Amino acid sequence: MLVPLISSGQKSIEDNIDNLKELITDPMYGGSPKSFFKGYWIDTSGILKIAETTFGIPIFNSGPHTKEYFSNMCMCENFGHYNPFFLDMLIESVKSLSPSIKLLIQPLYDSHFKRPLRKLMQNKISDYFKEDSDKNLLEQIKNKVDHNSLLKKIESTNPSIPAETLFWIRRDFDGTSFKFLKLFQLIMEEFSEFESEYYVSAKSGLNVREQPNSNSNKIGIILYNQKVKILSRTGKKLTINDTDKGTGILKTIDGEWVEVIFGTNLKGYVFDGFLRKNSSSFLTRNSGTTWTNGFSLYTFSENMPDYYIDISSCDPCETPTTECHMCGYSWMKVYIDSFSFGRKYQNDFFYEEDETWFYEKNETIWSVNSRSGYTGQYETNRIYWIPADSETLEIEKIRLKNKPILDFIKLKQKEENEAIEKDLM
Repeated sequence: MLVPLISSGQKSIEDNIDNLKELITDPMYGGSPKSFFKGYWIDTSGILKIAETTFGIPIFNSGPHTKEYFSNMCMCENFGHYNPFFLDMLIESVKSLSPSIKLLIQPLYDSHFKRPLRKLMQNKISDYFKEDSDKNLLEQIKNKVDHNSLLKKIESTNPSIPAETLFWIRRDFDGTSFKFLKLFQLIMEEFSEFESEYYVSAKSGLNVREQPNSNSNKIGIILYNQKVKILSRTGKKLTINDTDKGTGILKTIDGEWVEVIFGTNLKGYVFDGFLRKNSSSFLTRNSGTTWTNGFSLYTFSENMPDYYIDISSCDPCETPTTECHMCGYSWMKVYIDSFSFGRKYQNDFFYEEDETWFYEKNETIWSVNSRSGYTGQYETNRIYWIPADSETLEIEKIRLKNKPILDFIKLKQKEENEAIEKDLM
């Protein structure tokens, strides 16, 4: 798990790159590795020693790895609980990777870790446990039921469960799942850059030149929000002063010249300060920003884990009852251009489900609310949102635009309450 992360200790990796490569080999039995967890193709003990030496901090807080570095034949029932401070150091270090270090690590990432990392990200808890029938297992994961007994139960009912999903369950137990999610997303963005799509963020378009400098011949222009792919980085830095035509605010933009391909296989050099990567999630891009629909505010935060969160609506139950199982659970899912949250629960008489989706396209955010209750299902039209610090006039425009839609929600809730009182009370 730690091999692509050790690059964070930049001086150490430059001094020990050959030693690190010796610890990473092809799978013993040939073929591509199934996962990080099988194949015995990594000298795990050596990797752990390099990591702890580089960062000077324990990798694990508890578990067999704190006693001695485990061997490939370890049959321990317990598992290592990661040190969250170690993961914090990794995240900050990966953010500050120099181009030269990335260049050294890229071949290792491409040949050994790109596919396993993708497999990890594709087999999170929410990706595997999708059905309502999984609710009981999800509740046990959330409540941190004894790991060994829960693992036996999961494997008896899900014999083909991926090793990656079991990794995320363990991280849920030791409380580091979100840190690992953030770390893996960051690594994939850093080392899979040339597979990612970028979008032009300059409203007036972006000039394309024959060579990586401002005096070179202009061979075209890429329009706002048009897709490009980066072919290579030149390392030639550039700083420009840009004035926002709408606000008149002057800001400094740092970047470098990169070679891109766009349109019908056209190539040229552009300034990457006006390119926006679209591989990060909705919450990552909008984290810390507050938006309004004219009536209410919503602040997005990337510290929202991308897996089921079994939060009982009875919690805290001062007096537990036999009906607490009816409280249901809340959940959240994060995607590249959207995220959703909601809750499912069973009251005394009928099943209920509420859901809110936020979508983003071309820097516009809107939401859709849906509900399934006593009177059936319904879904709203788009509810538009703008930054909460927008001009008062713009907020009033959004308020007027959204009012009929939000009134529709109130009307449906009133109709449902009236139907419940008539039939069940």
